[in-house]
Amino acid sequence: MPDVKLGQLAGRNEWFCPFAAVNKWPYRHLYGDASEKVSQEFFAAGRFRSRGWSVYYIRALLEDTATKPLLLIPQPEVEALFKEVWETFGIYAAFPDVTLYPGFEMGFREDGSPRPHYLGRLTDQTSLDDLEKLIPERGVAPEEPEILDDRSFPAFRRKMEAAIQAGKNKSKVVRAKKRRERVVTKRGWCAQLKRSQCYLGIRPRGMVSKEDFHNDPNQTYEQSKAAQAAYEMAAGFKLPKLLLDWPAPYPFDQNVVFVSVDVESYEKDHKKVTEIGVSTLDMLDLVKTPPGKGGIEWMKLIRSRHFRIVEYVHLRNTEFVVGCADQFQEKFGISEWISIKEAPQVVASCFRPPFSAPDQYTPHPADPNVVPRGGEAPRRYLTIANDDQPKRNIVLVGHDIRSDVEYLRSIGYDVSNLSNLLEAIDTADLFRAWKHEQSSRNLGTVLLELELSGWNLHNAGNDAAYTLQSLIGISFAALNTTHSPTPDPEELDSAARDARDRVIESAEEWEIADEEGGDGGEAVKILRAGEAADKRSFEKAMAKGRKADEAKERKRYSNKKITTKGDMDWEAAQSNRFEWDESAIGSQEWGTQQLPPPDERVGETKFHAVNEAAMRDMAATKDNGDAKKENAIPPHLRGMPKVEPKHLLNGNIGGSKNVGHDDVEQSIEPLSARMAARLTSVFDDDDDDFGGGGVRL
Repeated sequence: MPDVKLGQLAGRNEWFCPFAAVNKWPYRHLYGDASEKVSQEFFAAGRFRSRGWSVYYIRALLEDTATKPLLLIPQPEVEALFKEVWETFGIYAAFPDVTLYPGFEMGFREDGSPRPHYLGRLTDQTSLDDLEKLIPERGVAPEEPEILDDRSFPAFRRKMEAAIQAGKNKSKVVRAKKRRERVVTKRGWCAQLKRSQCYLGIRPRGMVSKEDFHNDPNQTYEQSKAAQAAYEMAAGFKLPKLLLDWPAPYPFDQNVVFVSVDVESYEKDHKKVTEIGVSTLDMLDLVKTPPGKGGIEWMKLIRSRHFRIVEYVHLRNTEFVVGCADQFQEKFGISEWISIKEAPQVVASCFRPPFSAPDQYTPHPADPNVVPRGGEAPRRYLTIANDDQPKRNIVLVGHDIRSDVEYLRSIGYDVSNLSNLLEAIDTADLFRAWKHEQSSRNLGTVLLELELSGWNLHNAGNDAAYTLQSLIGISFAALNTTHSPTPDPEELDSAARDARDRVIESAEEWEIADEEGGDGGEAVKILRAGEAADKRSFEKAMAKGRKADEAKERKRYSNKKITTKGDMDWEAAQSNRFEWDESAIGSQEWGTQQLPPPDERVGETKFHAVNEAAMRDMAATKDNGDAKKENAIPPHLRGMPKVEPKHLLNGNIGGSKNVGHDDVEQSIEPLSARMAARLTSVFDDDDDDFGGGGVRL
C-alpha cells in the first residue's frame, strides 16, 4: 500500500469495516464445519493478526466518555480475505446484509462528517495495544478534527452506534434482533384488531398512523413523551365514546362477510376429519342495527352450520379433549351429515351467496343412515354459483386459524385460492392485542374474559360460532381498554420474587448436594450394554405409564362443570388429585376411591361438559369381575409380576426408581426376563390408554 503517515486523514470515498466485527466474522456469519475451517485457517492462533492489517481510528463522539475510539480496517483488505476464503475452501464469503448488520460497512462521504485517521499496521511484531497507545489525545496534533453540524451529527451518531454494536458479542446482537422481531409480531396483532374494528364500523378507516416521536435522538424521553401526547390530542386519535343504542358510527370497511371455520379431527389419527363448523356474519345484515352492549345484538345475527362426516360417525374423542360432536347447540341449528367425498363442495358453498342465509339453501340430511358412504351429495343440497352476482369480500376467521386451514386443505379445499379473500384473522391474536399478553389462550378462556357463555366446546359448529362472537366481543372491549405505558408494579414485584426464589433454590440445592465431609462413596460402575438397554427401556415404559395416568386424570377434571375462571386453573386441579393406593393393587378397592365432589355452582355456568356424576359412577363401577380388577390398575402396572423390593433402589414398582447396580450385576438374566415381561405388558396393553400423541385441538 502507498506510504501513509500516522494521523493522515482517510479519503472521502474510502470505505471501512470495524476491526472487532471482522475479527468475529466467521463465528457470527458462518455455521458448522464452514466456521471451524475458516477459523482454523485464517483467524485462530494469531493468524488473523499475522495477516497484516492497516488500522485506522475514529472517535465515536458519543455521550459515554469511556467509549474508546473505534478501530477500522479498509474494506479492500477485508474483500481480499473473503476472496482467499472462497479460493481455499469454496465457501461463499461476503459482507453481511446491511439491513440486518448496518454497522459492518461504513462510509464517510457526508459533508461535515469526521473521517478516520491512519494509525498503523497490525502485524506479528505490533499488537493492538501498541497501536492504541499511539492514538493522540483529543484535539492534539496530528489530528485534523472536523466540525459536526446539527444536521449531520444524528446520522453520524447512529452510524457509530451500529458499528460498535456490530463488534459486540453475538448474544447481545441476537437479543436485539429477537426484540425487533417481537415488536413486529405484536404490531401485527394490534393491526389485526384495528382492521377488525374497521370492518365492523366502530373505527374509522383512513386514520393516519401515529407519529413516533420516541425515535428522535435529539430529545430526551420526557420531551418525546410530551410531544407524542400533544400530537395525539391535536390529531384526534382518541375515538369518541361509542353509543351502543345507535347503529355503527362509521361505514363498514369494504362491506365484508366474516366466515368463521373450525375443524375437529380424530385425536388418534388427525387425517380423519370428523366435523366441520362454518359460521358467517354479513355486514349488510348489520346496517341500521344497534350493536348493544359488547356487540351482543350483532352476535344474534351470526348464521351457523355444523357438518359431520358420515364415514367417521363411530369415532369419538375421549383422551385429550372430551368430544361432543352430537351436542350442536339448538339455537345455532341442526347438525347435517355429509360424506367425506362431498366435503370440499359443501365447504365451498359456504363461501359464496347466500352465505348460509336461512331459507335460501337446502340443508343436508340430519340422519346419517340416509347418507351414502363415499358418495356425492345430490345437486339439490349444493348452492350453485351465480356468476351474475357481484363477488363479496371475504374475511376468514378462526381461533388458531392456521391449523383449520391445513385441515381444510387435507380434505381437498384450499381457501387461499379464493380471489375475493381479503385476509385471515386469528382471534387468538386479537386476544393478545387486547390484553397485551404474549401467550395464547384457548377459546374457553377468551369467552370467560368476555363474560360470554360457551357450551359444549370442541363441537366444530359451536366453536365456529363462538369464535365469531369472540371477534365481535374483543373488538368492542378493546375500545374501552387502556394500558399503562409503564409495567405493572405488581408484575415487576412478582418477577423479582420469582428470580430471587430461583437463586435461593439453586443455592439450597447445591448446599444439599455438596455435603461437607464424606469420601464420595463407592465407585459407580458402567453398565453393560444389555443392562443399560434394560434400564432405559424400563424408565421409558414407566414414563409412558405415568403420562397415561395423567391423561386420565386430565380427562376426569375436564368433565367437571366450570363455573368460575379459577376453576380453569390446572395446577389447582392437580393439587386436588388423589394419590394411588399402591397397597391396594389387585384388590377390589383399587380405583373405587371417591372422586372430589363437583364445585358448588356460582351464578350461571360458563363452561359445560358431560355430567360429572355419570363419570364418577362409571369410574367407581366400571365393570364386574376380572375386568374390574384389570381396569382398576394403572396402565403401566397391568399384567406385571410382583417384584421384590430388593431389585429396586429404595422403593417398589409403583415409583420411578432406578435399578441398583449391584442387584443387576447379581441377577442379569432374571432382570432381562422381568423387563421383557413388563415391556410386553405395557406396550401391548390396550392402546386406548395411551392416546394418539397428536396435537391438542
